[in-house]
Amino acid sequence: QHANITRFVFYAGNFIKMIVFGAQAPIVRTPSGSVMGRHIKSYGGRTVSAFEGIPFAKPPIGDLRFKEPKKAEPWTSILVANKTYTCMQYTAIVPSKSVLGTEDCLYLYIYVPREIIFGNESLNVIINIHGGAFVSGDPQSSTGPGYIMDKDLIHVSMNYRLGILGFLSTEDEVVPGNNGLKDQVFAMKWVKDNIKYFGGNPNSITLIGASSGASCVHYHYLSPLSKGLFHRGMSQSGTVLNHWALTKNPSNNAKELGKLFKCSLETSNALVNCLKKVPAENVTLALGNFFIFANAFPSSPFGPVIENNGSNAFLNDHPYKLLKEGKINDYPWISSNVRDEGIVPIGFFILFGHLPELEVYWNDLLPYVLGYYQSTSETDRLGISYRLKDRYMNTNYITSGNIYSLIKLFTDRLFLVDGIKAASLQAKVAKSPNYYYFFDYHLDLPVSFKANLTVVAHGDDSRILYHETGNPSILSESDEKMKNLFIDLVYDFASSGTLTVKGVEWTPVSKLEDALDFMHISGPDKIRMVKDPPLVKTSLGFVLGRYIKSYEGRTATAFEGIPYAKPPVGNLRFKV
Repeated sequence: QHANITRFVFYAGNFIKMIVFGAQAPIVRTPSGSVMGRHIKSYGGRTVSAFEGIPFAKPPIGDLRFKEPKKAEPWTSILVANKTYTCMQYTAIVPSKSVLGTEDCLYLYIYVPREIIFGNESLNVIINIHGGAFVSGDPQSSTGPGYIMDKDLIHVSMNYRLGILGFLSTEDEVVPGNNGLKDQVFAMKWVKDNIKYFGGNPNSITLIGASSGASCVHYHYLSPLSKGLFHRGMSQSGTVLNHWALTKNPSNNAKELGKLFKCSLETSNALVNCLKKVPAENVTLALGNFFIFANAFPSSPFGPVIENNGSNAFLNDHPYKLLKEGKINDYPWISSNVRDEGIVPIGFFILFGHLPELEVYWNDLLPYVLGYYQSTSETDRLGISYRLKDRYMNTNYITSGNIYSLIKLFTDRLFLVDGIKAASLQAKVAKSPNYYYFFDYHLDLPVSFKANLTVVAHGDDSRILYHETGNPSILSESDEKMKNLFIDLVYDFASSGTLTVKGVEWTPVSKLEDALDFMHISGPDKIRMVKDPPLVKTSLGFVLGRYIKSYEGRTATAFEGIPYAKPPVGNLRFKV
């Protein structure tokens, strides 16, 4: 009888809500409480049930600031989930505002490609983790589900704490660190426990992220806290080995933060209790004090850390060591890079007038921009900065004529070399297949930070997968084909973990040393599998060759076009 009364109250409440909000409003009942969403349209015009703003943890405010996430309280009335949130963040790109968002931001967003929700379905689930260098970003602006909801997939995204509020670490049990990553784990747990009520399959969850979001995805392969919460992952232009994905000496930054607010540094407790009393906006704004160039460098002064103390560690050792020793959550993984990753940050340097400063103070700034200031001596830093300019730009001034060489330098250091290393290392120790692709297709989509340069930009492969803010309502014919290719790729991977792209079988990365099988995507109809290409490390860098056939059919390894001297151009003409 009690159960009948409960059901009556629930359905009566639903009836009242439907009168107020519209008869078609989708409602899902979960153990935490009932959730009412709204209907939106996918890019292709499909009706989608959207549930936006579901709390997965208690608001991390007051005494919960700088603490690990706590379980959200259940709700009794129907939760109207039609609101989006942005976690508080420092932004120097928006001149009129230095702080955006709110401290109370731990909410997730669920999109179901159905007008009416049937809990007995078992749709594959994608969880997207947004990027933004661990200091900025939100699900709404960069991971809109419009494109991907044309497929039978449930799409989930979440907020997580950013910057100082999300990644402060005192390197002890007071604030071990990685609260932003632990927020993600909490959201993943909520999805695992509740997605079945939305018609999703809790045993088929795929993580996807781009840039720092891609690194977050990769971190979940290394964390014991994430084990069993997902089943495959896709990292677009970001891994745990990128130098910007790990903060060194985080307690030093915590103490410097304390000095800014005249906090006691005698104990970690005294420091943190003081910081809890500082308005969240002021704490967030203080991030600007840790940048010395372009309001962005050095990267990640507050980001993922190794937790040397704490009983609930997300990351308990160096990522390279964990990968090398095979201490991973062994699930299928896709990683990738695009051709001109280094347009971030070069495009912003151009747009905001920072290139002249970089030129004048090259030797001083480059160690901070490329992240070798902590691992080298002052003397070594000077030599490295000079050699890098000599190697990539022939020691010339930065001009429009060699801007692509500068982009190549930033591509290699910030993304490509470490991306290849991560793919190779994980392939060697994993039993599950690991895949890698290289993307060099020019999108027709307008992107401001490309600064009118002809580049395949960092994030372009994610931009064609997700309906970002600013994307046109109708794509060009070529971009439409590329979008469909990526949507199909993700759907196949989320469904089975195996891949065939436009009839081309995608084979996993080889376990052999100095070998990297990868998919080369240069157009909707220009896709080829580069099979186990020869990769040789020389004193000047890696050389990627190809296989050819001799006259009699013998396989030979060809390395064509290796520079053995500087180009004899300009002032070097007629010189030895």
